[in-house]
Amino acid sequence: MRHRWLEVSVEADAESADAVSELFARFGYQQGVAVFHPVTQDADGENAAIDPATPVRVVTYLPLDERVDQAIEALRRGLWHLSQLGTVGELSLQTIAEEDWQEAWKQHFPVTRIGRRLVIRPSWLPYEAAADDIVIDLDPGMAFGTGLHPTTQHCLLWLEELPVSGKRVLDAGAGSGILSIAALQLGAQHVTALEIDPVAVEVLRENLARNGVLGRASVRQGDVTRDLDAHEQFDLVLANIVARVLIEAAPRLVRAARCGGMLIVSGIVAQYEHDVRSRFQSLGTELVDRKQDGDWVSVLLERKRP
Repeated sequence: MRHRWLEVSVEADAESADAVSELFARFGYQQGVAVFHPVTQDADGENAAIDPATPVRVVTYLPLDERVDQAIEALRRGLWHLSQLGTVGELSLQTIAEEDWQEAWKQHFPVTRIGRRLVIRPSWLPYEAAADDIVIDLDPGMAFGTGLHPTTQHCLLWLEELPVSGKRVLDAGAGSGILSIAALQLGAQHVTALEIDPVAVEVLRENLARNGVLGRASVRQGDVTRDLDAHEQFDLVLANIVARVLIEAAPRLVRAARCGGMLIVSGIVAQYEHDVRSRFQSLGTELVDRKQDGDWVSVLLERKRP
């Protein structure tokens, strides 16, 4: 059965985009929110960087059902309040078929180099890899994961820096699979990828297969706040979600890391960094490093005690 969706979008300045994303996540399908950061490309069109001077476009999708009018009214009220604090544009609505949506976002997704070796290549674009490039072929589908968001880039940079080879990795909230694929291509022994959205789970499997690493991955549909196996432990835990979910899931995420294991905790709006770090510290982790890009923060933690 093909679905029809209402695409809901708004333009906002970078400082307001985080709050808009939190609002959209309350109403969007499976809490899915896409944040399209405007990018600038170099002369050969291969490498991209976020343009901080141009408004961000925040998008979510509502099923066209009997509850859609109530959700739109709630979004309008929330956006009005946010507009009193920052620059938030008018709500834009567009009815769209699922197959049309899957083509619409491609214009926002160029080939992107991250760090020294990692290259994110959209599956529909050509790219001639250098000798030591690690190319991740990606088709996000409806999984909202392109690698351009700052917190995703933080995770990829740390994966490149850490000794990943031979390690067992948990990717909690795996989305399109970009972090799982990167870990496996950097030599991880095995990745367990947990994702709540059934649509994203299928995209995740397809992307793992596209990159030839599905055989070293376990893909599970589940909620990171409830469905992590209490007896399973990993050398590295990746959690690129949002602060609210990170705080709720913290006991399970820390328990999933072996003593001496590392956690990359990302997706944190700067104003919530203290809350997230305090929660994880109370559970036996210590801060190793942090990265910040604008209002987005990621932290690298080590589990120090059982």
